[in-house]
Amino acid sequence: MTASPSAFSANVAAALAQLDDAKALQRLTQRDATLWPGDAVVQASVRNRLGWLFHVQSMRDQVSRLADFARVSERRGHDRVVVIGMGGSSLWPEVVGRHLRRKRGLPVRVVDSTHPEAVEDILAWAAAGDPMFLVATKSGGTVETLSLYRVLRARFPEGRRFNAITDAGSPLVALAQDEGFREIFLNPPDIGGRFSATTLFGLVPAALAGVDLHDALDKAQEMLTDCTVDEAARNPAAQLAATLFAGHLAGRWLVRLSLSKDIAAFAGWVEQLVAESTGKQGVGLLPVPGDLPERGDALATAMAGSVLVGSRTFAHPDDAFVDACEDAAVPAHDVVMPSASDLWAEVVRWEVATALLGVLLKINPFDEPDVSAAKAATNALLSGERSPVEPTRALTVASLKSLGKALQPELDAGESGDFLAVLAYVAPTEANLHRLAALRTRLQSQTAAAVTVQVGPRYLHSTGQLHKGGPARGRFVVVHDLDRDDLPAVQIPPGAGREGGPLLTLVRAQAEGDVLVLRERGLPVTVARIVPAA
Repeated sequence: MTASPSAFSANVAAALAQLDDAKALQRLTQRDATLWPGDAVVQASVRNRLGWLFHVQSMRDQVSRLADFARVSERRGHDRVVVIGMGGSSLWPEVVGRHLRRKRGLPVRVVDSTHPEAVEDILAWAAAGDPMFLVATKSGGTVETLSLYRVLRARFPEGRRFNAITDAGSPLVALAQDEGFREIFLNPPDIGGRFSATTLFGLVPAALAGVDLHDALDKAQEMLTDCTVDEAARNPAAQLAATLFAGHLAGRWLVRLSLSKDIAAFAGWVEQLVAESTGKQGVGLLPVPGDLPERGDALATAMAGSVLVGSRTFAHPDDAFVDACEDAAVPAHDVVMPSASDLWAEVVRWEVATALLGVLLKINPFDEPDVSAAKAATNALLSGERSPVEPTRALTVASLKSLGKALQPELDAGESGDFLAVLAYVAPTEANLHRLAALRTRLQSQTAAAVTVQVGPRYLHSTGQLHKGGPARGRFVVVHDLDRDDLPAVQIPPGAGREGGPLLTLVRAQAEGDVLVLRERGLPVTVARIVPAA
């Protein structure tokens, strides 16, 4: 089902009116948890997730400390930064490292993969200089983060290299104190991970990358002020939320992201925020990053279930985006920013819009009820309580490049559903990321379904929620190279109350655990093993 342009505009106006009638903007800033469904316990939890609306001043109070921290770090000779985190703790630091670092700042890289080759890569990069490490986890107990910390700590034993970003009272606080971390940064506890970009989880890496934190927080506060205007039609976040909700009503639940190259990593952050926040109770919006299909009939077909959202900078305008929307009669929401640094404002627009989407969709955008399923399955596989399950189909391919051809029969049979999710357990090296982008482009040319490509286990903490809790309208392809004979034998040392063991065992259990959960939900899963030709 799609809607005509006039009907779509009417639905946008109706959504804005619905927000006004509910006094949603006023109630949001009053921490009124009854805006979203749930009993008293759920609403208490929601109320304790709204601190991101009120934290800017408390972050301003930290700027001097963060500036001193950055200066001392450089004075001590540190020349690079590794952020160890998952999901909300890693996706914004990746944006910072790729797009927001200034000339005098330190290079920032994120490690959020348990693939042995990825860990060897980050170990080699760190060893090429004088690294410092940020261990970032809200809960303080994220298994990937703590496992990666133990691997890195074994290679770099000096406690002064390590710093923690977490909530007060988390297990990481005690660990950091016991193991001699240099600094412990305590984030406000009433802020969820995917809403934490403009808190210490984002600001500590940004300070080390040379970002002007006063400017960043000024941009965030200015947008926050605009996004709490009571009248929805004048509120930029409400306008975005209404556009996306009107798309949902018209069967356009795919959010095609068109980003200029100087902010491309922002797509990963948006994916987590929107997919994890809305993908539950059988509904949800699926962000689809990547190049648009070619114009003409192919574009119109592929865009039938989509709304286009464009974000660009003055330095990289893209008139083709507007032309493509007009050619395919696709509803669009377009933002042009002066520079990449204005992403500090855009995160706020998206955060408020996502909260308002929860109001319109009648879901709680602050929980992630299905994310724990894959974690539980992983633990059960590691302990021997569960065994792997058979996928819908199993393949063996020689490379990522050959996967497209191997999938052709099922795509020809129309088995891809509304979207095809490629879930890749390979090291996220630059070479592999280029191969995955090329694979996505090829697969998109082979099917009218939307194609997303995710790297595991990262996606388990983001779009994995929508995969299991959102609309059952997709097909999943788990591709891995975990059977290669030449993978590094990285070991997780024992510590912090956990046993050690091969890193390969953990990442294999994560891949198999997700297959198990997807199959339990009745979803079609193909598993493709990459076995290079001899």
